[in-house]
Amino acid sequence: MKNSQMKNLFLFLFFLLAAAMPLFSAVVPPGLESASKEIQDVFTGPIVTVILVCCLAGCGIAYAFNKDNEKMKRNIIAIAIGILIVGSAAAIVGEIIKIK
Repeated sequence: MKNSQMKNLFLFLFFLLAAAMPLFSAVVPPGLESASKEIQDVFTGPIVTVILVCCLAGCGIAYAFNKDNEKMKRNIIAIAIGILIVGSAAAIVGEIIKIK
């Protein structure tokens, strides 16, 4: 098969699985739900928020003091974007849980 045919097959299977996800939610045992809630609490808790804020502040300081090193600046910006994505993902998950 060609690469585009494999890609189309993969996307079709992915969308088929995504469409069937509501059917699987009724099958999840209650013990697994409590374990997933505990794991979510670890990533959305105040300790992780403080760690992410400290890392982001460290990225800002490193960016300010690396005036000539362009490679280091690119790395710092990439790390800061990663921190922001993790932090916002935790906030988005927290808001989704509040809605339910």
